[in-house]
Amino acid sequence: MKTIRRAAAPVVGVLAGAVATGLLLGGNATATESGSTGDRFAIREVIDRHQMYIDLKDADSYADLYAKDGHYRSPFGSADGRNEIKAMFIDLAEKGFTQGKRHMSGPAMIEVSGTTATARSWYWVAETEAEHAVYATGTYTDKLRKVNGEWEIVQRVQTLDELAPESQ
Repeated sequence: MKTIRRAAAPVVGVLAGAVATGLLLGGNATATESGSTGDRFAIREVIDRHQMYIDLKDADSYADLYAKDGHYRSPFGSADGRNEIKAMFIDLAEKGFTQGKRHMSGPAMIEVSGTTATARSWYWVAETEAEHAVYATGTYTDKLRKVNGEWEIVQRVQTLDELAPESQ
């Protein structure tokens, strides 16, 4: 029974998210819809794709989420511009940094102002090989801009949640 629950849980989560998105966006909204609801949906898609591309090992698509002059800052490295961001992605992957991990996006607070936006979202990284466990949690703080109808990350700052002193 445990195996069925484990397999069904992600499906149920995706279905619940799809139903909620449909209800929140009027049931027929798309990422290209004008107005802040469509913009928020498109930005959420960027946040989700960021995590998916890590696990798919798709360095090109990952780097393309960023503006040409985009910046990435994290405890694991920093990079400026798509080429450096892609190189950092490849370097971390080749070192095995993302091996056996699954990256997830949590809730996001998104504020849109014309063609710029800010987003703050939580993330967690699951360990998938050694044991099924949460490996890390933290926060992304993003600045985005809309260019030719597409949202791109201008700056992403990643932080790690610190463990409580008795856990260390």
